[in-house]
Amino acid sequence: MNNFEQKRRELGLNYGVLIWHFHYFSNLDSYIELIENFLNYKIDVERFKTNFYEMRRLDCRKEYRWETMLYIINNLKLKQFQGLSSVISKLFTNLDAFEPNALLRENYEIDEEKVRYFAEETLSKIKTYNDSWMPFYLHH
Repeated sequence: MNNFEQKRRELGLNYGVLIWHFHYFSNLDSYIELIENFLNYKIDVERFKTNFYEMRRLDCRKEYRWETMLYIINNLKLKQFQGLSSVISKLFTNLDAFEPNALLRENYEIDEEKVRYFAEETLSKIKTYNDSWMPFYLHH
């Protein structure tokens, strides 16, 4: 049994979930920059939504080489990423509920002010992940 397989068995099912969180964590600076640009009115809500959706889509499609996975398992505390995908997904859901036109807005939909509130909340949470970041380069 190789080292990767041994580590995978030791970590059990939590391994897959923690690696999923890592997909977002490896691009955390870009999420922070995007949210800050929106909150500082450097981009409008539509550009924010489009860029956020695209970043998330690309993160969900990432694949890592086995060598990268071994490095992550052996050298990083995977639990430091725990919960990050939920934070990113919550903002995704909030953006999905955004309706700019007050006349068309349903009860479950939100306006730009609420999007800004949720973006600020998300930024606060993901910055705590960023503070614990141990820099290293991933080679895809």
